[in-house]
Amino acid sequence: MPNPPSRPAAAAGAAVLVLLLGACGDDSASGIGGGDAGTTWSAAADPLDTSGLVWAADGTVHLPDGSTIETEQDIAAYVVAGPGAYVVPADDDGSTGRLLLATPDGTVEETGAQVDPATLRTSPDGRYLAFVDPATGEQDEYGTPVGTVVVVDTVEGEEVVRSAEGMGDPGSDDLADLYEDAEEPAVLGLTDTTAYVVGPDAVLAYDLATGDATTAAGSASEAYDADWFAELRPEAALTNPAGTWTIVDPPTGDPVRLVPEGGGDPVATRVPGGGVYELDSWLDDETAVGGALDGQTDVLIGCSLPSGDCEPLPGVPPGALLPVDRSGPAGPTVRR
Repeated sequence: MPNPPSRPAAAAGAAVLVLLLGACGDDSASGIGGGDAGTTWSAAADPLDTSGLVWAADGTVHLPDGSTIETEQDIAAYVVAGPGAYVVPADDDGSTGRLLLATPDGTVEETGAQVDPATLRTSPDGRYLAFVDPATGEQDEYGTPVGTVVVVDTVEGEEVVRSAEGMGDPGSDDLADLYEDAEEPAVLGLTDTTAYVVGPDAVLAYDLATGDATTAAGSASEAYDADWFAELRPEAALTNPAGTWTIVDPPTGDPVRLVPEGGGDPVATRVPGGGVYELDSWLDDETAVGGALDGQTDVLIGCSLPSGDCEPLPGVPPGALLPVDRSGPAGPTVRR
């Protein structure tokens, strides 16, 4: 589920840097295996189940089963995958930050990775963690590092991809200028089998089983019309667990509707005071959830059937953070 208003808008509106796995290529473009950049990754035979509402506040990540992960940090960004929550501390907020791993047993450790916080992504099955490292790649003559795609298999506890393929040539390109004028490296999304990465020259699709990379589209704008792009939108999350109601986002200016399967009158949702909001998943069969902007504060909301009335979710404080990867380019558009 995307971050509520301002956060999801920023994350969904900007194509997030994708990391993929396995690019095969020469050593200048990729490095396969853990520890290439002094990183350490923990293995998890059974990745945490994150099917449901995940949120964080005051340094604590709340999981759908009611358990929590203590990060001991003010959080700028996070995702949940493999053994726990991968966290960028708030004091590192910006284009580059340290990546920490916090686990349910209370352990917090440095992974050694440098990440662009907005690029953190996970596969739907929770096995793969992907991000762009904007800091440690080879530098061009002006000191700008090339964007490096990293994909971690959290079950095996190792990097399966560390690659700058398709991200520009530090030997001949002005990378800052290239990224500004062309496509900045970005994550379009992951499925359980494929990761899609956009770079200055093309969109690459990485097969997660083999690491093979192929060209999926000539540019991000071309990708939006591709058949595979629709797979990146979590359509299943828009329908309630019973399969009886679906969230439908009509044209801008109209309220989000809850539409019954098999016919019947849709229910228009209503947020107190109006304003910016979005719905993108279900808490249960009768409660659609999303985010709203209350003044300058993001609030998680639930919209109930059959009334369509929306209220802040009980027990979730204003300003709670959703995982970065619950918002994506194919996700619901924030309503204004």
